[in-house]
Amino acid sequence: MKALNFTFCLSFLLCGCSVLNQPSKNKEVLNDSSQRIDRVVTLTSLSTDIVRSISKDKLVGIPGSSLLKDKDEYRELPRISQGRTPPNLEKIVSLKPDLVIGTRGFHDKILNKLKDINIGTFSYELKDWNSLENTINQVSSKLDMNDISKSIDIINTNLKECVVTNKKINKPNVVVLASTKPILSPNSKSWAGNFLQRFGINNLTKDLDSKSEFSGYVNLSPEWLVKEDPDNLILIQTRPGQYVDFEKSKPFSNLKAVKSDSVYRFNYYGLINAGSLESINSTCLKLKKLF
Repeated sequence: MKALNFTFCLSFLLCGCSVLNQPSKNKEVLNDSSQRIDRVVTLTSLSTDIVRSISKDKLVGIPGSSLLKDKDEYRELPRISQGRTPPNLEKIVSLKPDLVIGTRGFHDKILNKLKDINIGTFSYELKDWNSLENTINQVSSKLDMNDISKSIDIINTNLKECVVTNKKINKPNVVVLASTKPILSPNSKSWAGNFLQRFGINNLTKDLDSKSEFSGYVNLSPEWLVKEDPDNLILIQTRPGQYVDFEKSKPFSNLKAVKSDSVYRFNYYGLINAGSLESINSTCLKLKKLF
């Protein structure tokens, strides 16, 4: 069941929560003089944060994400989905949005249905830091906020811990374990891999070819892990208390990182799945403190 839960989460990330700045095959709404966007429905927690940071009064519907449920600023907004359930088409339509924002791949089906009834859509895919910045710029432009300083303000205000001034000369080496059964780790073509590179952290799996079903992630053998014997390990937790016996289990118990107490537990949101502006910023702060 643990492996199944992670597989679902990682599939969600790679299908939808990932931002390659490439053209979509789907026709999306474009801002022009005849179209004003005043009502926006978001299908992801990240796009919700971005829209609110740009123009909070335009949000009329948001996803029922765990990352948003305790936020006072979102308390009164209608939820168009709950947990892992797909967004409710009828509820979205009832909110009369000018624009619906989702992720490419994961939300294609519902976005296509909305386009068929002439509701504007925008989809994004998140793969690296540049694509995050591009998405913020694109959303800002669609909301008729064609001011690059607005996007810079969002990053400086909400992602201030992610500003990198000096990268370490002696880079610490790390292996990120996104899953232990199977042993999955991100290479440089993933959001997590790019994140580590941004902070000058030597990700030992960055150059390994992905032969797993998840693009940007590599299957590691126990033998490879023992041979490389990383100085640091990052464990990705999808729930509190996960991996409580990790340091006692083989092949991990004999690793240098385990023996030197250099095993760090990170939340799934932020490093594997961007999640929200807050989760990204929290991850940046933790990486700065540890490495």
